[in-house]
Amino acid sequence: MWILRFKTSNNNGATQLSSSISTLLHEVQAHYSTKSTQKHPIIEPHFMVDYLVNSLGFSTDQAVSASTKVSHLKSTQNPESVIDFFKQCGLDKTQIKNIVCFTPKILTTSVDKILQPKFRVFQELGLSGSVLEKLVKQSPTYSSNRLGSNVDYLKKLLNSDEKVSKVIYRSWWMLSTNFAQKLSANMLVLEKYGLPNDKIETILLRNPGCLLQSPEWLESTIKRVEPVLGIPRNSPRFVDGIEIIISLSKLTLETKFGVFRSFGWTDSEIFTMVKALPFCVRRSEAKIQVSLNFFMNELGYTAQYLATHPKLLVYSLEKRVMPRNKVFEILKEKKLLKNNFSLCSVVAFSEVNFVKDFVAPYHEFVPHLLEAYTNATGQSSH
Repeated sequence: MWILRFKTSNNNGATQLSSSISTLLHEVQAHYSTKSTQKHPIIEPHFMVDYLVNSLGFSTDQAVSASTKVSHLKSTQNPESVIDFFKQCGLDKTQIKNIVCFTPKILTTSVDKILQPKFRVFQELGLSGSVLEKLVKQSPTYSSNRLGSNVDYLKKLLNSDEKVSKVIYRSWWMLSTNFAQKLSANMLVLEKYGLPNDKIETILLRNPGCLLQSPEWLESTIKRVEPVLGIPRNSPRFVDGIEIIISLSKLTLETKFGVFRSFGWTDSEIFTMVKALPFCVRRSEAKIQVSLNFFMNELGYTAQYLATHPKLLVYSLEKRVMPRNKVFEILKEKKLLKNNFSLCSVVAFSEVNFVKDFVAPYHEFVPHLLEAYTNATGQSSH
């Protein structure tokens, strides 16, 4: 702390005073400037910031954030090895950037000990490109030994590399678990309820994660299929019913059933529909409501008819049903249809066959029919 004492009564004294004050201010400024610098030292950016910006096209903010995860690195040697390895495996610059941005610590991974054995397993299955990128992003930590043993188990079970790839892509996280042990226990549960191997394989391909739950959970789920959806165990749709129970909560299902009831459907009619095509209830409540409004209020179909023709409720209303219905109504009005087709049969045709059988033959009788149809579906007639 500085204390200024002065006493003067002439001009020289005033000059002295001014000089003393100026000197004092400089000293105070220098003192606090030094303290401020000591308290908040300038931090040089980590060398990885420039490296990530220059090598992979990171933004500065992205590079700063990633560098904090690998601040212990002393050089770019290992990151360069990892990035070169990814390039050799066919990943492009954008895919590598996405991987590193998602999990920066992968730059510290040993190429020889960890990445090569893991990639060897992936590549033997034919995985590449965006699929490989996703797997690497989501699974940097599990060991290659466990990965190899789980993949070998799946290969023996499914007898197809393509099917194994599908299972891995849908549930990459399971590769870090004791897969064989958990799956074996759940397969016994499925066999107990009479599901043959092909149905078990269907569940594994569609929703592999459910077979890694506890056997008690799986059994309680299976027991809910018939009372909740009305699908008996011997029905070919029973596996679909299991998937519905797994993916939709009791409250969600009840809400969707409520939409049908609001249009006058009985529980018997709802069960008839679900037993025939369980995936009708996979659609959102809003889409179910719009479809029922179109078929029942605009076209006059009954709940009983729709319950026995449930495919009408799963096709896209805007892109498929309504454009085809327009063509169908025009052809009926002009009495050009030779056979007694129903809308249900018309919407079931593939796009190519629909145009071939219901649009192209009548071009001379109904000018611009193809143009009107393609415009309604959002396609181009050229």
